[in-house]
Amino acid sequence: MFAKPKTAGAASSAPAGAPLLSVQDLAVTFRTRNGGVPAVREVSFDLARGEILGLVGESGSGKSTLLTALMRMLPRNAEITDGRIGFGDADLASLKENDMRRLRGGRIGLIPQRPMTSLSPSTSVGRQLRWHLDGIGDGELKELLTGVGLGTVLDRLDGYPFEFSGGQLQRLLIAVAALGKQPDLLLADEPTTTLDATVQAQVLKLLLELRDRTGLSMVFVTHDLGVISQVSDRIGVMYAGLLVELAPARAVFETPRHPYTRALLEAVPGRGRRGEPLRTIPGSVTGANRLPGCPFAPRCTAVIDRCREELPEVRRVGDALVRCHRAEEEI
Repeated sequence: MFAKPKTAGAASSAPAGAPLLSVQDLAVTFRTRNGGVPAVREVSFDLARGEILGLVGESGSGKSTLLTALMRMLPRNAEITDGRIGFGDADLASLKENDMRRLRGGRIGLIPQRPMTSLSPSTSVGRQLRWHLDGIGDGELKELLTGVGLGTVLDRLDGYPFEFSGGQLQRLLIAVAALGKQPDLLLADEPTTTLDATVQAQVLKLLLELRDRTGLSMVFVTHDLGVISQVSDRIGVMYAGLLVELAPARAVFETPRHPYTRALLEAVPGRGRRGEPLRTIPGSVTGANRLPGCPFAPRCTAVIDRCREELPEVRRVGDALVRCHRAEEEI
């Protein structure tokens, strides 16, 4: 059972003024032999200073692609084909690479999804930490690693990444991206996937404390609804490259508006009555980004003819932004 959604405290409330991050109509396309494949489409959202935005959706929904687009680290066969990424006075979508490099790892931090492939296999862990944390002293390094539960590896820093577990490597990356640099914006791509439940809870607590202490903003990608309920101020639900629902965390769990959001929640173990079979979402997200109309239509229990023909516009329903023809109906 997922935890009760958190209520944002004073440190996470959005201050007056412009948001730290403003994404407008962002589109990312992959080039293939058969033409362009849209991976992210018409995504728009603002992120206030000190706010944590959680992104959830099935594999293939576009979450990680969106994050790599924000960091301007897309693979060579992908490109931003439309939209703007406002970060302060800059547009990250059109910023020159040299200027973007000055932001990466400094004002914008990234916790990648796969720790095993994010560190050099032929360089000791300690040396890599000192590369990324230029000028750090032994005492500061000890405090940093102890803060993410790695006090027991302090005498092993001359070892190589393959000598550490996936969970240990993930915590090393969190130490560098979130604690060592203390960025304005932290992009976290499933940062707790490789961690056991106890360490996961410690890391989430650490990230929240860091947000409260420094006021950083965070985009937190995960497939785990339990995790996202604990850390997010707002939640965005992605499907086939589209942001189909964006709302305060409590509203997403208590009054979900999009049929896909409801289907995700119903599929969580423990949501149904004792003895009932686990609910699933029929079909697959594969190929949905190429369909006309609403991409969720083939799997939706509330589908109407219009859904198969016309892509829904974003509608405001209460505190939520929803991309559904029937968003205002009780279905």
